[in-house]
Amino acid sequence: MTAIVYAEETLRTNEPVVLLAIDDRSLPWQRGVYLDMRPPVKHPDNPVLERGREGACDFWRAGQPSVLHEDGRWRMWYVARHQMYGHDQIHIAYAQSHDGVHWEKPELGLRELNGNSRNNLVDCAPGLNSCTVIRDPDAPPDRRYVMVGEDMTDWVEWGHRAPSITRIDVSADGLHWCKITDSTSFAQVFEAATVYKFNGRYHIGGHQIGDVMRLPMQTEPLGGYLGPRTFVISRSPQLERWPDELVKGCFKPMCSSSPYRVGWDREELHVGAEVRPYGNVCVGVCGLWHHPINDGDPVYDSKLVSVDLGLLVSNDGLHFREPAPGYVFMGRDQELSWDRDWRDNTSEDNLLLMQGNVLNTDDETFFYYGASSPGGNVFEVSHNTGLARMPRDRFGCLRLIPGAPAGQCASCALTLDGAAVLSVNADVPAGSRLQVSLLDEDGLDALPGYGNDDGGHVMESGLDTTVVWGETTTLPTGRPFRIRAEVEGATELFALYIR
Repeated sequence: MTAIVYAEETLRTNEPVVLLAIDDRSLPWQRGVYLDMRPPVKHPDNPVLERGREGACDFWRAGQPSVLHEDGRWRMWYVARHQMYGHDQIHIAYAQSHDGVHWEKPELGLRELNGNSRNNLVDCAPGLNSCTVIRDPDAPPDRRYVMVGEDMTDWVEWGHRAPSITRIDVSADGLHWCKITDSTSFAQVFEAATVYKFNGRYHIGGHQIGDVMRLPMQTEPLGGYLGPRTFVISRSPQLERWPDELVKGCFKPMCSSSPYRVGWDREELHVGAEVRPYGNVCVGVCGLWHHPINDGDPVYDSKLVSVDLGLLVSNDGLHFREPAPGYVFMGRDQELSWDRDWRDNTSEDNLLLMQGNVLNTDDETFFYYGASSPGGNVFEVSHNTGLARMPRDRFGCLRLIPGAPAGQCASCALTLDGAAVLSVNADVPAGSRLQVSLLDEDGLDALPGYGNDDGGHVMESGLDTTVVWGETTTLPTGRPFRIRAEVEGATELFALYIR
């Protein structure tokens, strides 16, 4: 007999369980309902963080933000460019806020630039063209903060011929950083986009060009271009060592049927996805790279590129999927002058969005992103930072199929070791119905005391409404069960929480 351990193993977590409507593996059993996606709303005061004036450390770029909410304050790390070219002009800068909307750039005095240390640069080596920061409460104090980014130091100027280097820095306070390893090369071209800790292990993700899905035509006939951008992931229990191999986290299939255009008239996943773990599930915001054909010419043309943002979900932290294939989570906005190129405010095309992180507050989900207009060339991008928001965890909802009298969904089997309660994130308008019950492992019979006749009626809308059966809110322990939610009318179910 042989034991096989698959990548998507049984997940055991001490963190709260979140069953999102967009996660069809946590809520796989459905009848009479469909998934209705909900985009965030861009903040009317965008950009919330702007590039600095001429001579400032972030004169060219203030984008690719990474934000944490700690002890009542908001902290942002972002990529700052003084000018377009030169790896020594790329730095990591810091901003802070009391509300996540209004930001200030404190004068830190930690790093000198152009003979002046009166700036908001953190103390780390230059050259990082991307930046993701997480706080790891389980790490030693001097490694409480982890930052991962793409190190441009050894790159050929805007070329894809030198191996991409991923750099890992750690810090005790988020301001003074130290590189912990020699730079790591995951692939020929690998642009690091995210670092996250899931199921007790660190993950680094980004996009890779070429090695995962190399096509015969994507060599010299196409100007030496290496292949489509694919979201790839590495995983390790420690920051110092990583496997040589990568997992293909998500790949967008080719869109064109023309043999000549294979691999070109398509979407790609630009810079992978910025991932937020929810304890038992990961949600990622990815770049949707659009590259049409220019008059039948297969040679890569950066003037034709544009990027929107999409949504991904994963249950093992490695394999991601679109909850709604082709869904644009956040699209380019041609009406807001701030996200057009500052050199050409008349530009209406080629808008480039860069994903930032997803961040929850008590009642809202914040999403930070970079936006720019390349002004005719995707490589010559400048960024400001914007904000979009939605009610907490309302990425999408399960609702009744039009014409159906009722619908229901049921969760995967769950087993709890300790006491917990169940709550729902749902809208239940007047005249509608939401009924929650617990079923046995096979989903055939209601558990005694947790059936429809015992309670479980959710009578009001809310982001976190506790479910009550009779006089109890406590879920059963030591035995597997499924959660069933039945909907009628205009009920919208966004998430279920077990805490």
